Amino acid sequence: MHGYSTDSSERRLVPLLLAALAIVCAWLCSKLMAAVHFSAPWWLDAPSSLAFYGVLNTLFDKHLWRNRFVRMLGLSRFPNLTVRWRVFLVSSFDGHVKRHDVLLQIFQSWTEISVYLTTMTSISRSCLAEMQVSDPEGVALIYQYQNQPLSYAMKSMHMHYGTAMLRLFDEGECLAGEYYSGRDRRTYGQIWCWKEHEGRVIRYLHLLEMVGRRRKVS
Repeated sequence: MHGYSTDSSERRLVPLLLAALAIVCAWLCSKLMAAVHFSAPWWLDAPSSLAFYGVLNTLFDKHLWRNRFVRMLGLSRFPNLTVRWRVFLVSSFDGHVKRHDVLLQIFQSWTEISVYLTTMTSISRSCLAEMQVSDPEGVALIYQYQNQPLSYAMKSMHMHYGTAMLRLFDEGECLAGEYYSGRDRRTYGQIWCWKEHEGRVIRYLHLLEMVGRRRKVS
């Protein structure tokens, strides 16, 4: 996985809170060791604030940021996108006339993310990403990807880079947006995703129509 930037202030606040909590934990640990008259051997120092901070930071990065109570406190505003998504994709490559069914897989922690989009002929991997959570229109995931054709893809296909912007809809159940590829590839299109376990195809077809109407009006 790779890091991702954000417009949220939590990346500045949370480390300070974790550092303060680590100091408190180290102080409590020293008091407890003194109360039970335990003396650490010379080769093993008592747990320090830095050690507690490392543990707390790892726990928050991997697990605690998803916790409902942590979200209620406003310490984590990032949506949890770690799931398999079913995808409808239309592309300028074939004149937007064919719907391509592909698979999107997102792996995410509080500081890192990785986006994989798999088709019958290629695999795209994200290499840069940004999560916008303060946009009035809703949460947006913007990432740059590298597309690598599979061995049995057409000879005209080759490795290329592109950019995608996906916005979260329907209380986190749907991602929708656009992509474009650069240089000589120069294709673009629209992407609609829904969580694989939901399977509400009809519901999201209505959503696609609604999004399409909104684009025409704008």
